[in-house]
Amino acid sequence: MEKWLSTWSIGQQGTLNDFENIKEAGFEGVEILTEQLRAIDYLKYAKQSGLKVSIHLPFHDLNLATPDPFIYERVSAVLSKWIELIAENGGYHATLHGGYAWSSEERYDSLLRVKERLVILREKANQLGIELALENLIPDKLNYCHHIASNVEEWISLINETSVKACLDTGHLACMGGNTEETIEKLGNSLVAIHLSDNDRISDLHLLPGEGGDITKGLFHFLEKSSFKGPIVYEINPYKYSLEDIFTHLISLKQKR
Repeated sequence: MEKWLSTWSIGQQGTLNDFENIKEAGFEGVEILTEQLRAIDYLKYAKQSGLKVSIHLPFHDLNLATPDPFIYERVSAVLSKWIELIAENGGYHATLHGGYAWSSEERYDSLLRVKERLVILREKANQLGIELALENLIPDKLNYCHHIASNVEEWISLINETSVKACLDTGHLACMGGNTEETIEKLGNSLVAIHLSDNDRISDLHLLPGEGGDITKGLFHFLEKSSFKGPIVYEINPYKYSLEDIFTHLISLKQKR
C-alpha cells in the first residue's frame, strides 16, 4: 500500500527540488493533474526524481456526457492523447471524472452516452497497459444538473457495466453520504486507487486527514485488512497547506504507527 501525492497539492510553481523532497519525505509516486499549466514539466520532474506516475485526466472543459458529437470528438481526442502520454512514461492508471448532464431531466440519456464512451476509452487504455479508473463525484444537491456518478449505486453500476476500475475519493464520498468501509467492500477488486483528504461532510475542502470530520479515521487499517494494493493519493488543498505541512503530517503519521 503506497502513499502518493497529487501534483495539485504542489501548486503551479513546483520545481525539480520539490519533487526530490516529495520522494525524500516518503511518497512513492505522484498523480499528475493534467490541467495544471506545467503538467508536462511535472511529469519530467517526477521521472527524474524516481517517483512512480499516474494521471488525473482533464475534465473542466471536457464533458464525457455531452450530446454534441463535435464536442465529444474533442473530448475523446484529448483524453486519448493523455492516456498515450502516461503509457509512454511508464504510468499505472488514469483517473477520470464521468461527466455531467446539463439538466437533471437529461440524466438517463447522459448515462447511456457515458457508458458507451467509458467502454471505448477503457479499451484504448487497456491496449496501452493503463487502468482506467472512474472517480465518484459530488452530487448537485440543488438538482439543477447531474454529475456522473454522484451516488454510490450509480457509480458501482457504471463500473460493473463497463468493466472500468474505481478511484475512491474519500472527500467526495463523505459529501455523497456514503460509508467508506461498506463502499470499499462493494467495490472489491475494482478499487485500484484512493484520493485521500478530509472535510466537514458538506464541502470538498481537501483538508489533511484528521483536520475535518476525521472521515478517514481507521482507513489505513481497514485497507490493510482488505489487502488493498493500489496507491493512496493525498489530494490536499495547496491554497491552505504548503508541501512542508504535508511532509510534517506524514512524519507524524509514521510516529503514531
